[in-house]
Amino acid sequence: MGKKTKSTLCFISAGVLFLAAVFAFFLTGGDEDMASLIKPGTVLRVGIECDFAPYNWTEVRASGTNVPIFNHKGVYADGYDVQILKRIAQNMSADIRIHKTAWKNLLPDLNAGKLDMVISSMADTEARRELVAFSDIYNAYPANYGIMTRKDSRYAEGSTLADFYNARMVGQKDSVLDAVIDQIYGVKHLPALETVSRMFECVERGEADGVVINTESAQSYLKEYPNMTIIQFARGEGFKPGFTGVCAAVRKGNRKLLKAINKALSGISTETRLQLIDQMKAKAEKADKGL
Repeated sequence: MGKKTKSTLCFISAGVLFLAAVFAFFLTGGDEDMASLIKPGTVLRVGIECDFAPYNWTEVRASGTNVPIFNHKGVYADGYDVQILKRIAQNMSADIRIHKTAWKNLLPDLNAGKLDMVISSMADTEARRELVAFSDIYNAYPANYGIMTRKDSRYAEGSTLADFYNARMVGQKDSVLDAVIDQIYGVKHLPALETVSRMFECVERGEADGVVINTESAQSYLKEYPNMTIIQFARGEGFKPGFTGVCAAVRKGNRKLLKAINKALSGISTETRLQLIDQMKAKAEKADKGL
């Protein structure tokens, strides 16, 4: 056999091996073993606001669904975020320590190395993408926002954003609930408050006419504030949130943790997500928050 023939055969053999490797990569999805991404038993310090039902809230009694809050002894975190987190951690064989963290401190604490991830009903807005890396979305429903106001308010019969002209609206600082208020023409946008609870208290006291709220959370807050009502808008007639979805956040450059989170999220079906959010909505209405 001549040298040229041997070289040709070697080239063909190398090509076959390359194609086989490529085929194997796509056949397996190119996945890395989870242990190569996150070492089993790794402790994840997770920031959650614990004040935005049904995504997250604080309870005073242990249950089959909640998780102890590491930095607040004797209380527990529950909600849709917590249920998704538990499944992420289980997929990674990781341990979780939930840190109840004020909304304004979630991303600063993450970037300061005090937290490893944030999973707190956080939308991946363009501004936040400059600060952190976001996972794939994990919300069950597409984002949809309405306005809650007192039943005796002159805005209670509103049906379009235009009906809230001249309304005094208040939101939570550095949140989408506050950012979208300016989409209401002629609105009186009051200074943002630190927590969702303070937003509602402001309306209860008559200091504001309304707040923006996502529709999954509305029923929980209607139970807590029975003298309020929710105005929902027809498709295309309401707020335009300006983000992809609700995501977990990690520090930029933490590619292994981000990949592990996304791998875990890919295994949570739409059916499971819908079941979890419905379960948490029902529990939030009856939860003994005691705080």
